[in-house]
Amino acid sequence: MPTPRYLILFLVTLGCGVVRAAAPATRGAELIARFDQLVADQTQAAIRAPAGNDQGNLAWGESYLLHALAEMLEATRDPKYADLFVRLADWAIAGRDDRHGRRDEYRHGVLKAWSSTKYTEGKRYVWAVHTGMIAAPMAQFASVIRRDPGLRVRFGAAADRILAAAQEAVAEHDEQYRAGPGPDEGYLLGLSLNRNLPLNMQNALARAWIYIDDATGTDSRRKQTAALARFFRNRIRDTDDGAYAWAYWADLDGPGRGFEDISHAAINVDFAVLCHERGIVFAADDVRRLEKTLLHKVGLATGQIAGTVGGTGTGTSYAGAILRWGRLAAYNPRIRDRLIAVGLAPDAQAANPSSVPLGIAYLVRAGARANPPAPTATGPSH
Repeated sequence: MPTPRYLILFLVTLGCGVVRAAAPATRGAELIARFDQLVADQTQAAIRAPAGNDQGNLAWGESYLLHALAEMLEATRDPKYADLFVRLADWAIAGRDDRHGRRDEYRHGVLKAWSSTKYTEGKRYVWAVHTGMIAAPMAQFASVIRRDPGLRVRFGAAADRILAAAQEAVAEHDEQYRAGPGPDEGYLLGLSLNRNLPLNMQNALARAWIYIDDATGTDSRRKQTAALARFFRNRIRDTDDGAYAWAYWADLDGPGRGFEDISHAAINVDFAVLCHERGIVFAADDVRRLEKTLLHKVGLATGQIAGTVGGTGTGTSYAGAILRWGRLAAYNPRIRDRLIAVGLAPDAQAANPSSVPLGIAYLVRAGARANPPAPTATGPSH
C-alpha cells in the first residue's frame, strides 16, 4: 500500500513545532503517538473530578476529546480507543442532571442531559448545543462498534448503553423543533431565548441525530436533519471568490448579518459535510465552496488564521479551532496541507489545545480515506 500523501507532507513535530527530517513511514507513527499521549493525559485529567457542565466545560471541552476518540476509532479500529472512549463516556453520563437531581429552571423538571448556569444569568438550563456536542460522539462510537464484528464482541454492550444515554439526552429537545419558515425547512426554538437558535446550536444537535440514525440503521431523524440542513443552506451567502459565508445567528426571514466566528462555524461545516456524505441537502459543490472558505478566508497561505468565516479578525484567540474544520481534509489535499501548516503550528495549538486531538484524528482519517465516500444512491435531498 502506498504511503498516504498526508504522511509524506507531515513535517511538523507536534508539541514543539520543530521541523525535522524523518522517514515517511515514521511520520504517521509520530502523529498517532502524539494523539495517544494527548488523549491519555486529557482523559486521565478529566476523570479525576466528577463530571459537570455548569460552566459549559463538558460541552466545550471533554466533548472534543470524545469526538477525537470516536474519529480515531473509526479511522483505525484500534480497540485501545474504544477502551478510552468507554471510560470517558461513562464518566460524562454519570454527570448527567438526572443522576444528581439538577432541575432545569425553564422546563421545570429534571432532564436526562447536562445543564449549565453560565449563559442564563445563573438559572439552570439544558442547551440543545451542549446536548448535541456531548451526545453526537457517543452515537458515533456506537455506530462504529455496531458495524465492526470484532469490536462488537468486546464493546457491544457498552455501545448499547452509551447510545441509549445519547438518545435519551437528545429526546429532551424534541419539543424545541419547529417546521418552517420556508418550504421543507426547520429550526429549533431556544426556550431561554424565545426565538430560533443560532445556526451552530441547532446543527450541533442535528449532528447527534445523524449519528443516532447511523447507529440504529434507521432514518428516524432524517426528515428533521434535512429540514435544519435546508434552513442553514438557504441562509448561506456567496462571496465574490466563490466561497461561502454566513452569520452566527441567521434570521427566520433572511441570512442575518455579519460573519460567524471560526470556532462555532466549525460545527456548521462539520454538519454540512456529514449531510453531504449521507445525501442530505448539501451537494459536492457545497463542499468545494466550504473548502474555498477555509483556504481563501480562514486559514491563509501566509500562516494567518482569521477570526471569522468572512476572513476578518486575524490574530484571533479562536486560531486553534481551525483544526475542527478537518472533516474537509478528506476531500482536498490542499486542506490537509493547510491544516498541517497553520492549524498545527505552535501558536494555534496553544490557542485552543482541546481542538488538537480532534484535528489530528481528522488528519489521520483523511489519510485513511483517500477516496471520500460518495453520497447515497438517492442523491442529495434538496
